[in-house]
Amino acid sequence: MGEAKRRQAQGQQLAGELGRRLRAGEFGPVGTARLYLIVLDKSPNGRETLATLRSTAGLEGLPALFDAEPFRLWEASALFEFLVLIGGDGTPEQRSLVAAGVERLVQDVLPRAWRRLGAADGSVGLVCGLEEAVRGAVLTALQRLRG
Repeated sequence: MGEAKRRQAQGQQLAGELGRRLRAGEFGPVGTARLYLIVLDKSPNGRETLATLRSTAGLEGLPALFDAEPFRLWEASALFEFLVLIGGDGTPEQRSLVAAGVERLVQDVLPRAWRRLGAADGSVGLVCGLEEAVRGAVLTALQRLRG
């Protein structure tokens, strides 16, 4: 029972932080938050972040990404460890990318996602639901992409 309460408290904290960031305009203008990059894995942290994202309104086009084929593939397959969801233009299938391992994520998927976002000034709201061991590699790769 204690673990369930701890997870619920963490989920509420994450939802509150995400709401604060949305209101601050980190993901673009309030009401049309389109500049986001979400990176998830299948760890408990990734699952908690996903649950929070599913229940949070404000990221434009995000619900459609949950119905896209790459998302369903990621959820159903043990082969793909990582999921990247991108705001902006394009079909949900174009804005949902999967990667089997951290090397593929860092070297191929994140650069492709960054190009698709087209955020030359680097002002993109980032949401990471990752194991701590992977989080550092992802943040370093994104720092390089931002220039």
